[in-house]
Amino acid sequence: MRLRQLILLSLLCITVVLLSSNITAQTRLSDETLTVLCGVVSSVNPELDTVVLVEFPFTLNRHEFEFFRPDTLDDRLFARIYSQVVLFGMDGLPIDSAKTYFSATVSDSIEAATDGIKLFNRMGLLVKPGIYTARVTVIDVSSKKKGEFFFDRILVGSPNKDALVISGVCLAYDITYVGDNSVSGASRTVKSGFDVLYNPLRIYGIEDTTIYLYAELYNLDYEADRSTDYTLTYAVLDSEGNWLRELGTRTRQKAGTTAVVVESFDIGGWPSDIYSLRIAASDRFSGKVDTQMVAFRIISPADLIAVRETEKPVDDGYDTLSLEVKQQIVFHLLNPVERKFLKTLNDTGKESYLEQYWREHDSNPETEIIENRLDMLEDYIHCNRFFSTSLEKNDGWQTDRGRVYMTYGPWEDRDDVQTPQAMSAPFIIWYYHSMQEGLVFVFEDLHGIQDYTLVHSNADGERFDEQWGEHSKRGLIELY
Repeated sequence: MRLRQLILLSLLCITVVLLSSNITAQTRLSDETLTVLCGVVSSVNPELDTVVLVEFPFTLNRHEFEFFRPDTLDDRLFARIYSQVVLFGMDGLPIDSAKTYFSATVSDSIEAATDGIKLFNRMGLLVKPGIYTARVTVIDVSSKKKGEFFFDRILVGSPNKDALVISGVCLAYDITYVGDNSVSGASRTVKSGFDVLYNPLRIYGIEDTTIYLYAELYNLDYEADRSTDYTLTYAVLDSEGNWLRELGTRTRQKAGTTAVVVESFDIGGWPSDIYSLRIAASDRFSGKVDTQMVAFRIISPADLIAVRETEKPVDDGYDTLSLEVKQQIVFHLLNPVERKFLKTLNDTGKESYLEQYWREHDSNPETEIIENRLDMLEDYIHCNRFFSTSLEKNDGWQTDRGRVYMTYGPWEDRDDVQTPQAMSAPFIIWYYHSMQEGLVFVFEDLHGIQDYTLVHSNADGERFDEQWGEHSKRGLIELY
């Protein structure tokens, strides 16, 4: 799990751990960071056979984006938003990604600054069964502010063509029927004719009165000339798994082998706590049944105060590192003069110098933790694991990819071309959309031994190759 994900808003940290142990939210306390709240929903549709649709619904705070007027003839203000999800295997290597650009519109600057307005969207990938991690990144194209959300364990099950299956279960703030042929169907929040405003973390305020459920049923036993039905039974369990209350049974007529489930439940007056909604489906004709549980939390302002008062600082483990590793972590951040001076000090002096360096460069001095030092430690570990050329896996930080990774951070988008037509050597391109006007780094495996060398970049002070620069402008189409 990325170490930077340990630095969380206290409420989200405790709530997400309680609701789902495989989700970790990154939400840094900074005006330069976008708040990204994301969930993951798997739809195990047997018609897809060997793959599963995995969706990442997310919400954003509209007032955190920079709005501008692109056309003097249009009085409205717009924000341009880029979002991407990258899926990783358990070895940490990227497997697939999806991305989208979209806009938000307001009438004036007062509306743009109004707090409490959410933006909703989602991205999806077709994924083979397995265990994955994923990172969702959102960038304000205008201001370049960025936010991330990280999932450290996503379990994708195999489609089952024989059993009754409840799938795609999610909770929402609101669900509205818009019709399959509605113009709104083009919206990324519309599923099966319903506009679903997902609640990614399944957290409701104590003042909320209703929760909404969306789910899908697969493998119903259906024949067109026979009228049969299925039943859905709902109940709520408390935080200890005890039966709390019944929410009723619904009987529905089958219209095919699949069905969409949309329900709403009254939660007005429920005390703040963690609950589990139990969904039981039964096909009366075949006798097949399935049960799913989805956790949610109702939280009050008092809960937030209590969490903040009991929050304890996180031990980042920096003090347990050797002096050699501490120097390697900071190496790419120092200029040549600073590196030379550090070499002249004895061990005690080096320790003092490094402590002073991090105190002076703490990205958020108001906290007891040096968040950007955690970032560098995590990046250092990642580089040694995936970029090392030695069997000991300890020199990845010294490679070109390691230097770029530790200097600029994890790439935001990536092309990996192992069999290029126009170039003789495999190459990798890293993109940093949110930096300057968009930075590009091209690495080639010149010797065919997975030792990639930086051959081109448009970043100041980096190696620039005119040929690669022209390819980048044309979108690299001819290289494939």
